[in-house]
Amino acid sequence: MTAAEQLRLALQSGRMVHAYLFTGGNEEDRVALAKFLAAALLCQEPGEGEPCGSCRHCLQLAANNHPDFHYLEPRGASFKIDQIRELQRMLARRSFQGAGQIAVLAGADTMTEAAANCLLKILEEPPANTYLVLLAVQGDLLLPTIRSRCQELVLSVPESDLPAEVDYWRKFLAADLKVMLQEILPQMEKEGDLSAVLKSIARACRDQLVWKLTGETALVLQPEQLVKAPGLAPLQLWRCFQLIESTRAALERNANRRLALEALLFGLHYQLSQGGELK
Repeated sequence: MTAAEQLRLALQSGRMVHAYLFTGGNEEDRVALAKFLAAALLCQEPGEGEPCGSCRHCLQLAANNHPDFHYLEPRGASFKIDQIRELQRMLARRSFQGAGQIAVLAGADTMTEAAANCLLKILEEPPANTYLVLLAVQGDLLLPTIRSRCQELVLSVPESDLPAEVDYWRKFLAADLKVMLQEILPQMEKEGDLSAVLKSIARACRDQLVWKLTGETALVLQPEQLVKAPGLAPLQLWRCFQLIESTRAALERNANRRLALEALLFGLHYQLSQGGELK
């Protein structure tokens, strides 16, 4: 179930919480989901977890001039405590139009410690009929006390936004040997800096292995591009990583490009079709 589907289900059932944390995906999608939530909560005539799009509240939100919708971004490199104090003052006032207040903090993972502690007070004692939505690349960058007081929804990265090397790794996971040799191999042969591409593919594989072993995105190098394939064992991922790195090393020693890539794809297909656990 996607993050948007989870929100719609909560809206339909009336099981909303006062604080949400949207992580993963890209910034544009996180902001869009936050605005969708704001519209659904403020809408005068919502239906089936969806804003109507035509009432006064929806039109004001679309025009970015709704008095009960507060969108905050870091000033400079980080959120400062004065911004959070101002947010406190805004939320302490009564709703202008009676439908409640929504505050969205984009880049919430950039808060200074003082700002985070100030926000924690709002989360611990939220004003009546208010909702906070924090947007962050990854939740691990927030204080655990803040993260624990929010319901976290993780967005996936759209396929079109994936770097080519991450897309290669996803294709490896889904493809059979015929597709690997007839479609993926010709694409890889055309890469200008194949060594750099293989290094990045290895990084994607490494990230999946680390996540599989620890369950922690804090140790992942590219959290926004993390590929989670629950059916793979750590041993399979480790051997795939070794194959990719050994192929890169062979190419740097001037090995035949096509033969090296064919050997890599045969090896990856074999490893990804095996079972086993890392001892």
